[in-house]
Amino acid sequence: MQEHIQVLEEDPSSFVLVNTFEELEQESIKAIANFNAISVGPLIPSAFCDGSDLTDKSFGGDLFSKSEDYIQWLDSKPKSSVIYVSFGSLAVLKKEQKEEILHALVESGRPFLWVLRSSNSEEEEEQVHKMIENGVKGDGIIVPWCSQVEVLSHQSIGCFVTHCGWNSTLESLVSEVPLVGCPQFSDQTTNAKMVEEVWGIGVRAKANGENIIERGEIKKCLDIVMGDEDRGKRMRENAGKWRGLAIEAVKEGGSTHNNLKRLLEITG
Repeated sequence: MQEHIQVLEEDPSSFVLVNTFEELEQESIKAIANFNAISVGPLIPSAFCDGSDLTDKSFGGDLFSKSEDYIQWLDSKPKSSVIYVSFGSLAVLKKEQKEEILHALVESGRPFLWVLRSSNSEEEEEQVHKMIENGVKGDGIIVPWCSQVEVLSHQSIGCFVTHCGWNSTLESLVSEVPLVGCPQFSDQTTNAKMVEEVWGIGVRAKANGENIIERGEIKKCLDIVMGDEDRGKRMRENAGKWRGLAIEAVKEGGSTHNNLKRLLEITG
């Protein structure tokens, strides 16, 4: 990181392209203005983001193979009723954490779609199969991978339980889906803090002394985000507000659209 900063300081022709939009992180963008930072986000299919083609929902770059059966399952669920759970392509959850998540989902009484990647361990594979069998007792399905923007934009999704990776956070925001943040490492803790305290589009689940988020804590967070109390309603309203600002940013004349035009002029 220090080497990158040094290059940026020494070479005024260098630029930093940031996957965000000005309305979302004005202060942060101003703080790194000396590094010629240009916000070009959200990096989500533009036709979907600006509302011109709501069917354009996939990057076409999925890291793992996926099944399409989950879309038919989502189609059968009421609007804003499904809990979507995914911890991205890098995070590896402990066995105990998986069990706590599963119990929280089943005890919530709500339908859920959980993306749970297969591992290279036979023991882990057996555990996953057992969890799938147990999960069926609740109204839920577990899949190894899915197209996330497609899922988040589905009308049945009401909440996203996530590690708060930056891409996942932006995709949820643009899709108008409130979050339950379960950060694991790197920038995820900061992202979860912004989600809860700055943007007001979710809550952060608190881990115990062994760094496990217990089922009761997860269920409590789900009840807050998906419930009818004022706090949950405000989160959903805020999610709608940020989606609107993201759409405006990528439209012609918006901040991201103008930044991309400026970048082409500079580099052209």
